[in-house]
Amino acid sequence: MKGIRGRITFTYMILIVVTLLISGVYILQFIERVYMENLKKTLIDEAKIVANWVSPYMVTPDSSLPFLAEVSTTVNSSTGKRITVYDRNGKSLYDTHPGSVEESAVKPEVQEALNRRIGSETRLDSAKGSNSLFVAVPIVDGETVQGAVRVGIPLNPVYKELGNLWVSVGISLLAVAVISSVVGMYFASGIARPIEEITRVTRQIARGAFTERVRYRSQDELGVLGESVNLMADRISDQFEDLTQEKSKLEGIIASMESGVMVVDRSGRIQVVNQATKNLLSHSGRSLLGQWHWEVGRSYGLSSMIDEVLVTGDSQRKEITLMSPADTSVELYATPIKGKNDSIVGAVVVLHDVSKWRRVEQMRTEFVANVSHELRTPITAVKGFAETLLDGALEHPDMRRQFIKIIYEESDRLSRLVNDLLELSRIESGHVVMQFEPCEINELVRTTVDKLVHQAGQNGLVLESHPAGQPVYAEVARDRVSQVLINLIGNAIAYTPEGGRIDVTVEDGVDQVIVRVKDTGIGIPQDDLPRLFERFYRVDKARARRSGGTGLGLAIVKHIVEAHKGKVWVDSYPGRGSTFSFTLPKRQGDE
Repeated sequence: MKGIRGRITFTYMILIVVTLLISGVYILQFIERVYMENLKKTLIDEAKIVANWVSPYMVTPDSSLPFLAEVSTTVNSSTGKRITVYDRNGKSLYDTHPGSVEESAVKPEVQEALNRRIGSETRLDSAKGSNSLFVAVPIVDGETVQGAVRVGIPLNPVYKELGNLWVSVGISLLAVAVISSVVGMYFASGIARPIEEITRVTRQIARGAFTERVRYRSQDELGVLGESVNLMADRISDQFEDLTQEKSKLEGIIASMESGVMVVDRSGRIQVVNQATKNLLSHSGRSLLGQWHWEVGRSYGLSSMIDEVLVTGDSQRKEITLMSPADTSVELYATPIKGKNDSIVGAVVVLHDVSKWRRVEQMRTEFVANVSHELRTPITAVKGFAETLLDGALEHPDMRRQFIKIIYEESDRLSRLVNDLLELSRIESGHVVMQFEPCEINELVRTTVDKLVHQAGQNGLVLESHPAGQPVYAEVARDRVSQVLINLIGNAIAYTPEGGRIDVTVEDGVDQVIVRVKDTGIGIPQDDLPRLFERFYRVDKARARRSGGTGLGLAIVKHIVEAHKGKVWVDSYPGRGSTFSFTLPKRQGDE
């Protein structure tokens, strides 16, 4: 009975049963009333007939008693009804049931008859021991009432006959109820079937099966409802498809963003996070969805800013430094997500890794400071010695020659510094066009080493080249690669004590050439290796200045190698020398 079909059927059956029950009771009561009225009418007619028969003999009732008895007995034999004749005083003259002659007062129906009216009464008949119906009519002679005739009939047979009628009618009504219930179930099924179909389809749609449709095509209200459900499913499907596409676009945009994006709900749990955020917070291999933001943020500044946005609803912007990864500067921008009635339902946080820009700013600051320092040293020397000469040193030939020599050396150093700065600027800006051409690397290395053998010998060093076992060709800018070798070998000569050696080796790879410059010099501390290729960075500043270096050689080396799509690196330990290595692709189309 929980379903619509059962409820309709149950309601229909209850309605049928109640209707049939009320109708049956009314019909049976009507039949009983009609039957009793007909019975009473019959009794009245029979009583009137007897009254007409005995009327002439009521003048002398005592002498006519045999005739009264004969008439009464004859009628009793024919109808089976009790016949009683009364005189004008209400005294019973003859009764077909003499053993039950009533000695009591005149009965109501008899009294009615003696008053020229037809009387009837239903009461217990002592002769029969059951209820009986009595009808009495007057015996008249002209205008005079001579007596009364009463006809009585026991009601047990009548009740029995009526009971049989009740049973027959009840069985008929039961049969009608059963047939009506079956028909009602059929009609209920016809009504419930489309409703059940609509219910099934709506449940499937609610579960995401937007292709389900109602097949009921009637023109009634259920048909209109089914058509409305199908139209709703079409619109939901279209909207869901649009939302899916928008979600995919949004997820694609968020996933491809270099900046980190994190969305938290009102309680502070993470709902959306992209890979950039995971990488930035060092959680690249961990799922962050559903976790509290303060568990994964790794920064009090980040967590406090999100909480403040969720509480106040105001956008916030700040820059923080994460402890892991070390010294990572992150610019944060958080804005609230508002729902109905401007209630805060969450917050969006965008994380920009500005560590690179901070390092660039620091390098720019250091570069300006270094350039200023490097330029100031030779300029100060030139200016100081020139002033000394002007103050009287020109009059001393030996002092004059020494000061002019120093001025020349410092100006030469200043010229080299400016040239290196211009060279590095042109390479970084891309204004230097690399003319790549096939070149035999073994021969290029040998030629460059031969140029520097004499300089190495003057410093008490052994400089040798070690070519590959076979010719090695690569597409390179010959002069630029030679410049790289000169800078690396020059550094090795400057930082290798007397008696050491420098070896330049060529190694043939599958798609690239590896060139190594190895020395037995003083080596480089491990802490200095990451910054070794920065401009003006020196491990030993005092020694570098004495060697005449500008601090730009390795920066130039790095940019030239990278312009060849190669890589440069260094392996070094203090006291055990250094090995500078760089790669050159054999073809510039290869990475």
